[in-house]
Amino acid sequence: DVTGADLNVEDVKAARQLEMEYFKKLGVYEVMTREEMEKIGGKIIGTRWVDVNKGDSVNVDCRSRLVGREFNVGRDDALYAATPPLEALRIIVSDAATVGGGDDTKRLMVNDVRRAYFYAKIDRDVFIELPEEDPEYGTGKVGKLKLCLYGTRDAAKGWQETLSAHLVKAGFTRGVGHPSVFHHKARGIKTLVHGDDYVSSGRSADLLWLEKQLEAAYEIKTQHLGLGRGLMSEGKVLNRIIRATSTGWEVEADPRHAELVVEQLGLQGEKSVATPGLSGQDEDDLPEDVPLVGDDISAFRGVAARCNYMGPDRPDCNFAIKECCREMSAPTTGSLRRLKRVGRYLKRYPRLVWRFDFQGPMELIDLYTDADWAGCRRSRKSTSGGVAMIGNHCIKAWAKTQSVIAKSSAESELYSVVKGATEGLGLITLCNDLGSDVGTRLNLDATAAKGILDRQGISKVRHIDVNVLWLQQQVAKKLIPLVKVDGSLNCADLLTKHLGAQVQQRHVEMMQMDFRDGRSQAAAQLHSMEELQPQGEFLEGGDCDRWHERGAQGRWVRWHRTPRSSLFNPRKVSNGPGRKTRLSSIRETIGIDETGRRFRIRD
Repeated sequence: DVTGADLNVEDVKAARQLEMEYFKKLGVYEVMTREEMEKIGGKIIGTRWVDVNKGDSVNVDCRSRLVGREFNVGRDDALYAATPPLEALRIIVSDAATVGGGDDTKRLMVNDVRRAYFYAKIDRDVFIELPEEDPEYGTGKVGKLKLCLYGTRDAAKGWQETLSAHLVKAGFTRGVGHPSVFHHKARGIKTLVHGDDYVSSGRSADLLWLEKQLEAAYEIKTQHLGLGRGLMSEGKVLNRIIRATSTGWEVEADPRHAELVVEQLGLQGEKSVATPGLSGQDEDDLPEDVPLVGDDISAFRGVAARCNYMGPDRPDCNFAIKECCREMSAPTTGSLRRLKRVGRYLKRYPRLVWRFDFQGPMELIDLYTDADWAGCRRSRKSTSGGVAMIGNHCIKAWAKTQSVIAKSSAESELYSVVKGATEGLGLITLCNDLGSDVGTRLNLDATAAKGILDRQGISKVRHIDVNVLWLQQQVAKKLIPLVKVDGSLNCADLLTKHLGAQVQQRHVEMMQMDFRDGRSQAAAQLHSMEELQPQGEFLEGGDCDRWHERGAQGRWVRWHRTPRSSLFNPRKVSNGPGRKTRLSSIRETIGIDETGRRFRIRD
């Protein structure tokens, strides 16, 4: 498939056949001769199949999509299609956990529109080469698109306008700042649409009404989440797991990302650590550290990018991940060492669960901001950290390196407060688009920064007058009130620097998050291979696959604990020889097969 994993040929054939049946049922294109195409005019594009296993290695769900290969020939803002921010999902979950005094508890509903783009009409003349699965393939004919096809430039925009028109007709109000979120004022439904996925919160009767509206327009697959008869207590939404509990709701990221980081860094046999990073001189490069070369650079960037994807779901290590990503342009062996520490931390804490316990209606978004002045020992830049909470529900957390070098701790704190204020205004807009009227409040532990903002005028901080005057005006208008909090109660401290394990745990608890063992039932499996019991002398090979020699005396030796069904390629694992490493053409494989017989293969 597109991820490089093996797929069963029969599964792929069946999935492609199902796709072609949808093409015929919906009339995605009409077949015509090339002479007719030339009379009409327009452009012709190629097609290709995209096959992927949407399940895992145990529960296979093979999907095939015939996509167009239309190239981007220039920027066109008219084709822009918005997507909702991640915090929109958390606000909807928070709404489901908000108790308003009624007897009917709110639920969550997830709808997946099958072949969503095919419901959007195309408003230009586009032709495609027929796929091999079409009965008229090989006759020289082409297909003229009547509906949008995956891979055409205007498909996403066309589908967004189609779904928006449908929801507005049903009585929803479309968001102004975020066009992909909606709310129904009369029924109290909040909805976001990400691609072909709908996520909604509301009372059960109102969600059933919305389901009927969607079924009348599209072919959909629906999950009703909650506790009770006929409801699913756990489901997957936007590659995240949502769980209903007796005390509220829980959200966690797909655990496979943390597992892949550990695997790709080759840390299966390494010890885990309690914190994702070290502060002070411990995080500096050592004299013997050298720049990475060849494939080692690509491998570092790949793992760092995966960690960066995890960052918004893992505020406990967001700062450490951010620091690793800053080194992606020119990584060294020291950079790899720091990234491996993040991996060892993820090995100890692969699951971080966000809790959304039941609470009453809230009218304020509490913003917590902090900064670590000149915390970067290489550039002396500061880091702005922040957390946004609706009551006890964490909606967003961020860690960002400040673009300028602050000349004082008060200046760095001020930049952090400005960042928090802008995030707060953005969240107010998002909440308004979802039908909630809320305000915001800034909580900070910096007395100097609060003093600058409470007074009028720029005084002696002329070099930062734009930020100061803007936020001073907001404070004067009472739009963003400032509140001084004790530093030990400011959970944003977690996003600005490396902390000790106990302090980190305290801040994680303040954000209503838990570390969990085990694995969610709804989580997809990374691997399905069963591990055989080692035999004889191979018991001493260690408790996992690992390198025994890495280039010493001109050879590389790998010890395998995990059973293999194919010969080993040293260039396809972490910490192996790079492309520039000159290896001889001799490979020797020694082991014991599943019948207990010893073998030796030399090739």
